[in-house]
Amino acid sequence: MSRLTRLLGLVVLIVAISACSNRAETIQYEGDPTMKATLKVMTVTSRDNFMSNVGDLFNQKYPNIEFELISFNSDNLMEVTDREKPDVMIVSRDEYRQFIEEGQLSDIDSLLSDDRFHVEGIVSEMLNYLRDVGKGKLYGIPAQFTSKGLYYNKDLFDRYGVPYPEDQMTWEEVFQLAERFPSEDGVYGFYSRSFPDLVDDIALSRGLAGINVKDMQMNVGSESYREVFQMIMDAYNSNSVTLPDIPFTEMYDPFITGTSAMTVDFNSYITYRLNRLKEKQGDQFNLNWDIVTAPVAQNKRNISRDISPYMLVAGIHVINKDSTQKQAAWEFVKFATGEQLAKANSRKSSLFFPVRIDYIYNPEGKRMESFYKLKPEVNFIGNYDLLPDGVFRKVKDIITSEGKAAMVGAKTLDEAISSMQERGQQVLDQNPRK
Repeated sequence: MSRLTRLLGLVVLIVAISACSNRAETIQYEGDPTMKATLKVMTVTSRDNFMSNVGDLFNQKYPNIEFELISFNSDNLMEVTDREKPDVMIVSRDEYRQFIEEGQLSDIDSLLSDDRFHVEGIVSEMLNYLRDVGKGKLYGIPAQFTSKGLYYNKDLFDRYGVPYPEDQMTWEEVFQLAERFPSEDGVYGFYSRSFPDLVDDIALSRGLAGINVKDMQMNVGSESYREVFQMIMDAYNSNSVTLPDIPFTEMYDPFITGTSAMTVDFNSYITYRLNRLKEKQGDQFNLNWDIVTAPVAQNKRNISRDISPYMLVAGIHVINKDSTQKQAAWEFVKFATGEQLAKANSRKSSLFFPVRIDYIYNPEGKRMESFYKLKPEVNFIGNYDLLPDGVFRKVKDIITSEGKAAMVGAKTLDEAISSMQERGQQVLDQNPRK
């Protein structure tokens, strides 16, 4: 055999190997429903929840794809990924960012160009947010999201001749509306479940976090935070805001009973408060409500820190760049974030909205777009889920007790803030992150 012949044969072999390699890495939009694979899915949810929410329905389409679930937490994310080599990861936005920084994810933008996926049905601002985090590239797709809105009682606004709230109002503007309701009639302009809840809502909209989770430091002693406390105290002292500190299990809050004109809460408030009471009481429950976007900061009127892809079984679905089952992984991601599953789940009672907005259950024609009209905050702060167990609750109790002391005049506001800072820091020092 001549040298030229051997050389040509080697070239043909290299081309053939390269072609096979390329074919192995190519993901078709629509895979063969008879394909066999064991798909390793990394998630924080239980197998029962995973299968009931998505796995069983997926297996109706792909009966030969089995699931192996891999559990993890935020502290061992990369360790578990390196050891278990999952095909699909279902992650939070912080974990999504970490995977991108580690170069661990497959770019799926090219797959979304297929008309059959109907990208336009997904909340556009959510995809834009994920692309912003990916510096122009999309590495994941959410299935559901959660968000907050400003709920208002239309009958109370009509009775007292107060103009309805509007989208993209600041907290200052909301409190100005609240001041127009007569507390002497037993009507408050605004209700928040508790003092620290309202502090968090206002502070986080301004890019402030009471706890720096990374450094485990209290931040409530800053001048910026003092402005938040002062705003709440002024509203409380004018009787335009009520802060009853009622438990989450209590169904009848001041907004439900018609003694408060406005409140801010998650979209789950509709499912587990408003709709549930409507089903229970029928026509006797006649609260005439609607929603606008949650209050925003003056310098960020188009941005909300309250809209977020949900973390658990419905979080951001990503594909490991090192997956050996990329076709099966794509079939699962496509199904979990697609129209078929969104439609199947559209009538279920849930804490979350499908990210495909056509399937948000809205029989009464409320302004559900208020929940996804604003852009998510890319530089998210205040992820208190990363704190050791029980720490956030302890710090929240401190802020509650000190806030009450200031409201009843037992302490000045500055004394209460100083005590929050000191006592809260003691809790953080005694419970370091591992």
